[in-house]
Amino acid sequence: MKKLFLALVLLGSAIDTSLTAPPYEDHRDHDWNDEYWHHHHYGYWHGERGYWRYRGEKHEFIRVNPDWGGLRTRAADQGITFNTQYLAEVWGNPTGGESTGTVYTGLMSLQGNVDLQKLLGWQGASVSTRWYWLSGQDISAEHVGNIFTVSNIAGFPTFRMNELWFQQKFLNDRISIRAGQLGADSEFDISTYSVVFLNATFSWSPYLSTNTPNGGPAYPMGAPGVQVALTPVNWLSYRGAVFQGNPFAQNVNRYGFRWDLSTSNGYFSIHELNLRMNQGGGSSSLPGTFKLGGWFDTAPDPTANSTRPWNYGFYFIADQMLYRVPWPNSGPDVDNKSKQTTAASLTNKGLGIFTHIGLSPQNSSIINFYIDGGLNYKGLIPSRDNDVLGVAIAYGHLSNNPQNNQGRSNPSYEILLEATYQIELTTWLSVQPDLQYVIHPSGTDIANALVLGARTTMSF
Repeated sequence: MKKLFLALVLLGSAIDTSLTAPPYEDHRDHDWNDEYWHHHHYGYWHGERGYWRYRGEKHEFIRVNPDWGGLRTRAADQGITFNTQYLAEVWGNPTGGESTGTVYTGLMSLQGNVDLQKLLGWQGASVSTRWYWLSGQDISAEHVGNIFTVSNIAGFPTFRMNELWFQQKFLNDRISIRAGQLGADSEFDISTYSVVFLNATFSWSPYLSTNTPNGGPAYPMGAPGVQVALTPVNWLSYRGAVFQGNPFAQNVNRYGFRWDLSTSNGYFSIHELNLRMNQGGGSSSLPGTFKLGGWFDTAPDPTANSTRPWNYGFYFIADQMLYRVPWPNSGPDVDNKSKQTTAASLTNKGLGIFTHIGLSPQNSSIINFYIDGGLNYKGLIPSRDNDVLGVAIAYGHLSNNPQNNQGRSNPSYEILLEATYQIELTTWLSVQPDLQYVIHPSGTDIANALVLGARTTMSF
């Protein structure tokens, strides 16, 4: 009980001071192209904050503490880790949209984790929580008027609990069950190479966000749910989850605690198969990840007079590395003819490509077909190994053509173009200028919009 009390005290102090990306277990044997490391650029290993790189056929953890006078290390030895991150953005649309203007958007993310195996000897058990403090405005809502939200951190200003769950793993982590308040976008519909982009369409995709009540259980909202994950072999895994159907609007469920598991509120369920290619230790082939998913939602449409039939959809995600930069100072190797050669060891730098494809055929769907794709290059500029350049395009087809004031049908689609460059100034500070061009905002006759912005990220 003394150790459990210590865990709760440290988690509480972490939420008040600092916390963000989940540490979970030692990931040194994971390939750099796993979505974990791309989604959480800064990782944790045994309580020490830093980042990972692949060099000389080894995954190296580069420590970038502060250790807070040894507090982090002592807490991690007991299975307790915590961290924080602050993101600040400025956006402006000098031309197009519903109006021109400039806004500020901010997000503080706080996270704490308790490894109950280290703390209490409870094999395979852990507890995690994540909280958000949102501030500022959403330029899409204020000025642009588009569906593909310009900023993926924009939301109703408040302090909100996003996740709070317990997880139990079995059979050497081959099976896991997670229950509590969950965010579906933490585990589902994730593309390795699209997470660098700032537009929300490349995160929780519009074939999900527009076709589920209030965007579904995804950032910044979570919902009560249960998730099961199975990994029968290293290259294949399955995840499935069921959630409260309607997380409620952000300005209604202001703090994340409005739970309603009644059948009248419906249920949302999502399932995904994940195929990983060339991601085993020592593989020299280019890695790729392919996902096939499906979802259904029984929550009633709050804008309709009667309960709508189930909505459902399918999606496919592909991530493939096209080129990986060899390490320049390679050591000698022996070829299949027993001759000594110079074998170039592999780095985590290179060119990757991604795509999402989503279908939602019901008449009640706002977007019934969606596709995006893009490229990014990590370490394009010499001596800038951790910088990332990305370009992407997204297309969404609207089910029903909107009409203008004269009753004429408008284009029934929206297109987004984005170019971004993430610059790592230090291991705890990055800056990311971003350019977006929106064509047919909301599929209407709103003028095409040029949006310029930049994000600063500070990790503590």
